[in-house]
Amino acid sequence: MTNGTTPLSVALHDAERVLAEEHDRLITVVGQCADAVATEWDGDSVTDRDSVVPPFARALDGSGALSRLPRALADAVTATGRPMPAPPVAAPPYVVVTGEGVVLRATVGDERLVIRLRTFDIVPGGTKRYVRRDGVSVELEAR
Repeated sequence: MTNGTTPLSVALHDAERVLAEEHDRLITVVGQCADAVATEWDGDSVTDRDSVVPPFARALDGSGALSRLPRALADAVTATGRPMPAPPVAAPPYVVVTGEGVVLRATVGDERLVIRLRTFDIVPGGTKRYVRRDGVSVELEAR
């Protein structure tokens, strides 16, 4: 764990480690929820965002993953050596279900920690297509 004076961009490794070591089961469940959504499609992709986001949010909620995501966010922030100004909740701005997966956000000092649990890719073109990714990509960013 780093101290609160280390730049957030340097402390991202500690946050990533905590997610991988302490929340690996949660990340697996997020992937399973995305798999369940994709199996309902008529093919390997859909063009309608409403075929991705609402069913994914329902699957996350039904599996219990949605209510566990704020703890993962708080633990990631703690690993950076910074306190959370308020306990996160399973709703915006802390937890957002998107067409690409789940976004976790926390303001830490003057910066923002953004964690993306990417489960779907958006394929650009004439009509946007949503495609299930292989697994769950965990991406961290300091802004």
